[in-house]
Amino acid sequence: MFEHAEMVGLIRTVLILLLIYYGFKIFARVVLPWLLKLFVKKVERKINNQMNNQYRQPNDGFEQAGNVYVKRPKSDSKTPKDLDGGEYVDFEEVEK
Repeated sequence: MFEHAEMVGLIRTVLILLLIYYGFKIFARVVLPWLLKLFVKKVERKINNQMNNQYRQPNDGFEQAGNVYVKRPKSDSKTPKDLDGGEYVDFEEVEK
């Protein structure tokens, strides 16, 4: 009596393992590529949106094609003499 029950349990276990194995193979061949394709499309859309938004952002008029602008701080304490000049630094050439 116990031998029959053990054999049924063994066959049942083997069938369950085969079902899990083939189920995973089908899942890996059908569902995973589909999920991967959806993921790649989502990432591609996100990157394209970021690139488009980067070029659409206003630049406050400071960056135009081929032009360079420098913002100076608005400070009344500096005179034009301070802004035009600078400190003199003496350099020495060093021979090796």
